[in-house]
Amino acid sequence: MSEEVIFTEENGIGIITLNRPDRLNALTYPMVQKINKYLNSWEISEHINCVIIEGAGDKSFCAGGDVIKLRKEVLEDGGPPTNLSQSFFYDEYTLNFKISNFKKPFISLINGYTMGGGVGVSMHGSHVVASEKTMFAMPETAIGLFPDVGGGWLLGQLDKGIGAWLSLVGARIKAYDLMKLKLITHYVSSSDIGNLKKMLISSSPSTNDKVDSIVNSLSSNPNSEDSVLITNENIIKDAFSFDTIEQIFEKCESLSITGNEFLNAQFEELKHKSPTSLKISLKQIRDASKMTLKDELIMEYRMVQRCLEIGDFFEGVRAMLVDKDRKPNWQPSNIKDVDEGRVNKFFEVLGNLDLVLTN
Repeated sequence: MSEEVIFTEENGIGIITLNRPDRLNALTYPMVQKINKYLNSWEISEHINCVIIEGAGDKSFCAGGDVIKLRKEVLEDGGPPTNLSQSFFYDEYTLNFKISNFKKPFISLINGYTMGGGVGVSMHGSHVVASEKTMFAMPETAIGLFPDVGGGWLLGQLDKGIGAWLSLVGARIKAYDLMKLKLITHYVSSSDIGNLKKMLISSSPSTNDKVDSIVNSLSSNPNSEDSVLITNENIIKDAFSFDTIEQIFEKCESLSITGNEFLNAQFEELKHKSPTSLKISLKQIRDASKMTLKDELIMEYRMVQRCLEIGDFFEGVRAMLVDKDRKPNWQPSNIKDVDEGRVNKFFEVLGNLDLVLTN
């Protein structure tokens, strides 16, 4: 049986290869634990100048956490809560924060699907290199979660309307829009990703400036043909810049009479998401706009534990990924029934179970 994640060292470069191509390189808890361990070692090693993270295969960098496996194991263990439901996210968010503060260049080659947990292990790094194969999304509201792994913080820094649209709808965007939103640092054609890796290994850069010089030698401008924002940015902002889900729904409803096919498709997507997830996600990214990543991850950990205990996570994963009937029984099923008291429960402190992060 092949390793789920492979660690190699070449000429002063630590290389992490997510190695589950048949599962789009989805993250398991042992993978998270191993990456944490290696980064701790590599950060203080005199023999490692920088780190590269990549995904095996030519389709996906990492399509997220393996929530099917997580759901199965937590339920089999009689939870939630269980040790796994608490420790998986604790260690995953610790890893996300570690990457954001890594003392050496951290280069993410996101040549393929980059979603959910994949965003957390790549887009907090110093260098985020996309290609024409890159597809970004935070689709968690469809499974009773919210944009986590620090993704809520990334979206919270964007324009209010664009951030809410990506968070609530789980919309997919490609390299041109990612560059426009400054969610990636570089664009390199997929045909040159292998050359870039070789050049990095050959040069073994130890500073961000040296990495920039190497990546810039192969970088170019992404193709605008794949852009969603060029045509739809204004209507997205018009519909999604509000601070309540009710206002967003009302605006989408009123705009739908214009017959805009794009907006109507976004509105239809919204209607199928967990009402609880929609409300907590909007509050999350609005709060995140005024937070540090550290504080936002602590907030996310409170939220995720509530999602597993009183939210729609297990039902969402069942409906969308296990049984695939796409008929989740959301509780409550209507946004009007998700009151402020319910929303606030997801943000309550966990006492001695709170996430603790150190710089």
